[in-house]
Amino acid sequence: MTTLHLIDYVAIGIYFLILIWIGIRVARTEKGEGEAESFLAADRNMNLLQSTSTTAATDLGGGFSIAMGGLGFTLGISGSWLIAISGLSVVMVSFLMVPKVKRWADRVSGLTTGDLFEARFDRRTGLLAAVVVGLAWFTFVGGQIIAGGKLLQVTMNLNLTLSVVLSGTIILAYTALGGLKAVIYTDVFQMLILLVGIVFIAVPIGMYEVGGWSAMVEHFESNPDTASMIDWTAVSWKQALGWFFAIFPVWFISIAAMQRIVAARDVRTARRAFFLTGVPIEWPLFAVGSTLIGMIARMLFPDLQDAELATPTVIMQLLPVGIAGIVIAAYIAAVMSSADSALIGPVAIFTNDIYKKQFNPQASGAQLVKVARTATLVLGVLAVGIAYLVPNVLELILYAYTFGAAGLFFPMLGLLFWRGTTAKGAFWSMLAGGGSAVLWAIYESIVVASGGEPFEIAASYMGWLVGLPTLVVVSLLTQHSQDEDVDMFRS
Repeated sequence: MTTLHLIDYVAIGIYFLILIWIGIRVARTEKGEGEAESFLAADRNMNLLQSTSTTAATDLGGGFSIAMGGLGFTLGISGSWLIAISGLSVVMVSFLMVPKVKRWADRVSGLTTGDLFEARFDRRTGLLAAVVVGLAWFTFVGGQIIAGGKLLQVTMNLNLTLSVVLSGTIILAYTALGGLKAVIYTDVFQMLILLVGIVFIAVPIGMYEVGGWSAMVEHFESNPDTASMIDWTAVSWKQALGWFFAIFPVWFISIAAMQRIVAARDVRTARRAFFLTGVPIEWPLFAVGSTLIGMIARMLFPDLQDAELATPTVIMQLLPVGIAGIVIAAYIAAVMSSADSALIGPVAIFTNDIYKKQFNPQASGAQLVKVARTATLVLGVLAVGIAYLVPNVLELILYAYTFGAAGLFFPMLGLLFWRGTTAKGAFWSMLAGGGSAVLWAIYESIVVASGGEPFEIAASYMGWLVGLPTLVVVSLLTQHSQDEDVDMFRS
C-alpha cells in the first residue's frame, strides 16, 4: 500500500492516546511527599524490564532508528557495525561507570551530573558541569521533535508544521504530566513494539518478499557496484574506529544515561540493564534487523530518493493493514523516546542545579515538580522554535554540544578513575577542552565558507587533545580543596 488504511490511522491514534494516558496516570498516582522523586528520579525503583527498555529506547530512538535503515540502504550489512560499536560501548559502561555512580546516587540521593561533579569536586565545578551538559542535551530536543514531525508528514500525508506541532504536543504532554517515570513507562511500551514490529515482523516479511538471504546475496553480487552490500568487512577499520570515538564518550557524559542509572532499583539492576541494552538488544537484534530492512528496501525500492526513509517505506508497503499503523506509530515514537529523554535531562538540571541550589534551597517537593513541569513546557517549546524557525541560533546552541562532548569526557574519567584529579584540574579541563573544540569548529566553518578544504580533525578530538593535558597538568600542580571528596567511591 502507498498510503495508510483507516485502520492504520486508528491504530496510530490509539497508540498516541496510550502515551498521553500513561502521563496522566503517573501524574494522578504520584501525589504528595514523593512527587518530586517520581518526577525527577522515577522513585529510584525501576525494575529490570523498565530500566533496560528505557536505556535501549533512549539510544535507539531518533538518530539510530532513522539512520540504520539508511545505512543498510547505502552501505549494506557492514553498516550494522555502527550499532555493534554502540552496544560494545554500553557494555563497557555497565562495568566501568554504572556501579560507581549508582552506589553514590543511592547513598546521597544524587540526581544529576552537576550533583556528581559537585560531590567529587566543588560547587563551582558542579555548576559548570550541569550547565554544559544541560545545554548540550537541550540541542537535541527540537531536532528530534522535528524528526518525528517529518515521519508523520511522510507516513500520514500531513503538513510539516502540523506534524511538528502534533509530535511536539504529545511529547510535552506526557513528559510534563509524569516526568521521568512517565518517560520510562512510555519507553517500555515503545521499545517492545518497535523491536517486535521491526525485528520480528518487518524483517521476516521483507526477507520473504525478496526470497530470503540467498536471493539477497545473489542479487547484490550480480552487480559489482552493489557487491559490497553483503560484505561484513566493507566498512574500514578507520571508519569503525571513528564511530567508536564518536559514540563511546557520549555514554559517560549523557544526562540520559545518568538518569537511567539513578532510576534503577539497585546496582545489579542498573548494570544488567545497560549490559542487556548492548547485548542482545543493540547487537545483534536491532543492528542486524534494522540494517536488513534497509537492504530489503534497496532491492524492492532502489529508486528511493531519501535512504533514511527506507524503513518507513518497507513498513508502509509490506506490512498488513493495522500492523503497519502500529509499527509506524512505534517508529515515530522511537524518535519521541530520544526527544523526551533529551528534554527531561535539562529539565532535571534546571530544577535541581539551577532553581533549587541557586535560588530556593528550601523548595518543597510540590514546588520542585511545579517548576519542573513549567520548565518542560518552556524548554520544549523553545527548542522546537529554535530548531524550526531560527537556524542560526540552532547553529549556536549546537556549539554547546560540541563544548560538552569535548569538555566533559576527560573530567568524567578523572572523577571516576583518578583520585589525583583536582577540582581546578577538572574545571579548567572543561573550559579549555570545550572552548578549544568550539573555536576549532568555528575556524573550520570559516575555512569552508571561504572555499578552503576543512581539516581532518573533528572538533571533539581537538578538544580532547587540549582537555586531557590540561586535566593532568593542572591537577598535578594544584592541591585538593577542602570541598573535595577523593574517596567518594570508596564509602
